[in-house]
Amino acid sequence: MYRAITVLFLLTSLCGAMALLLAANGAAPGAYQELQPSSQQTTPAAQAASNTANVAAKQESPAKPKRPLTYHNEPPTDPLPAPLDPRQFTENKAAFVTYSIAAKIREVLYQEPCYCPCVRQRGHKSLLDCFMDQHGVWCEICHKEVIFAYEQSRAGKTPAEIRLALENGDAWKIDIKNFAQAHYAGAHAWK
Repeated sequence: MYRAITVLFLLTSLCGAMALLLAANGAAPGAYQELQPSSQQTTPAAQAASNTANVAAKQESPAKPKRPLTYHNEPPTDPLPAPLDPRQFTENKAAFVTYSIAAKIREVLYQEPCYCPCVRQRGHKSLLDCFMDQHGVWCEICHKEVIFAYEQSRAGKTPAEIRLALENGDAWKIDIKNFAQAHYAGAHAWK
């Protein structure tokens, strides 16, 4: 267990260092909407996010990063492709549940930003992109965001309202393990 945590910490540190290098080079954003935080004030949650993610020390929030957040401001005009098939992640309950959710709410995720460094590292244009490849398998930030977006959309919130709540750090309280455990069996029937 200690070896696995050490490996995850090293990988996360490497990803954080790569994100800093990419941000320092100022890669130009493509044709997408940039989310401008409503407040430039740094919250404790945002400060926690600016540090490199430490998997062993359950990070509370990635909140307001200094990099541009990308998303699509309007619903898609064409059909969206399906995320990766969640059945390939049945051994990882959190990945299985979050990929299952992503398949259910593609249109919502298409209109939501992701707060992890995937914009710079992988060129993602929305939270949906995190589940189009294997990035969403291990990224706890993406897990919390997709669970939060799912819960909020079920409560009748619009994508714009969900974006604002994400910006305010409301998603970072989600307990991924408990949510995945509670929804694992039901996610098999979501197809």
